[in-house]
Amino acid sequence: MSIIYVVKVEIDPVDEYTWDEWNTRLHIPEILAQPGFIRATKYKIDTREGEWSQYLILYEVDSRESLDAYLNGEAVIRLRADHYSRFGPSSHLSRMVLTPTATVERTP
Repeated sequence: MSIIYVVKVEIDPVDEYTWDEWNTRLHIPEILAQPGFIRATKYKIDTREGEWSQYLILYEVDSRESLDAYLNGEAVIRLRADHYSRFGPSSHLSRMVLTPTATVERTP
């Protein structure tokens, strides 16, 4: 059963456009190239004017084992260092893992 690896990013509006382009065109594809990663969906969170912009990036991963291999491997160190070198002072990141416990579908 797949799991969801979530990255929440708060980004200074001054750097938002540059970060968003880099994240969508370069960073997310690099993560998706890692074994076990299936897809990514990026959401922008509604914030009040003047606040830092916020995004959630949901990565679907085929298993916890694949995610653990990524989190304990060289790629995560390289990719996080790249993000920090480009946007460290103007971003805040947090991460979480979502493990499905139930699926409920609407009945007709």
